[in-house]
Amino acid sequence: MKVVFAMALMLVVSASAGAVSAEKAEVQKDACVSLIRIGGLRPLDNRTAVIFSSTGKPSHLVKLGSPLPELKFALRYAYIDRDRDGQICGRSRDGIALPDEAIRIPTTIMSMTPLDAKAVESLELEYDVRLTRKPKNKASAVEDEAEAARPQNS
Repeated sequence: MKVVFAMALMLVVSASAGAVSAEKAEVQKDACVSLIRIGGLRPLDNRTAVIFSSTGKPSHLVKLGSPLPELKFALRYAYIDRDRDGQICGRSRDGIALPDEAIRIPTTIMSMTPLDAKAVESLELEYDVRLTRKPKNKASAVEDEAEAARPQNS
């Protein structure tokens, strides 16, 4: 009886030791995105930006190694792939620069984190920006079509 109890206790202890809670799971900070899959960049501040996928959805949160003061006002961005693998990655030598600036000093990417719907929503609240498109209301779309179909009285 003692042996069965001891084996059951060891089984419970080993099962609970292998379990990882959601809070303790480490966030991937060295994710990569292919250069041909980048659809744009939306700066949140001078060290933080969101990279959009080629479909227009937010895909990665980027933290830069040093601030780029004109990041929020830049019209173009240069993605620097120093290891020439066709991707930019977090925690690597890859970086971002502003090609329209007089002094083009690139900054390295310290972390690149994949975004899910909850993370996008929390970023929108934290930085007071809109990263996703507003879903068009079906009722307003029908009203717009009906108004466009009405004959104009001149």
